[in-house]
Amino acid sequence: MRAKVKVILKGGREVSLVEWQRLYGLPEGSDKIGRYFSLKESRFINDLSAYGELIVNELLMRVLDGTREVADRPLTINSFNRNEEHQQELKQKGFKAATYSPHVVKMAADIDTKDETETRYLVKVIKQVADVLGIKVRIGFQQYLNAGQTFVHVDVCPEYYGKGKVYHSTFHPAAWENSITW
Repeated sequence: MRAKVKVILKGGREVSLVEWQRLYGLPEGSDKIGRYFSLKESRFINDLSAYGELIVNELLMRVLDGTREVADRPLTINSFNRNEEHQQELKQKGFKAATYSPHVVKMAADIDTKDETETRYLVKVIKQVADVLGIKVRIGFQQYLNAGQTFVHVDVCPEYYGKGKVYHSTFHPAAWENSITW
């Protein structure tokens, strides 16, 4: 299972889980993909099963770990990796799924929340953590609250698709270039 895990580093290079663990100070050969996240969690088990691999993004994991630390409570990831087929299924089912999703390029996570208060708190914490880490993020929550859903979308696309960044010259929506909260 661990052999099917890759990590995209800040510069765009992919490394094995063991190399990531070494770089990030995690126990080598363990199930840890972050300080607070493990391959034993259902979200990651499901993604490995559905897609045959799990791709973790370094900057996203740093934001998730920092958010978990500041919030001082476990975070439940309800969406992580996706493929294009799954993205289209979500759209066909009527969900507010993007035409081009940061989940498909392995740079996003959706975090479950219990209610609007917790959602707004988590948005505040993510912004604070990203600012301290110097990582540009995009955060989505308001349109989901308006639809009666309680979760927070966070992605690190501006760190990869912004002007002068590693993937800027590849096709992407212009909205991925800048930090935004919507």
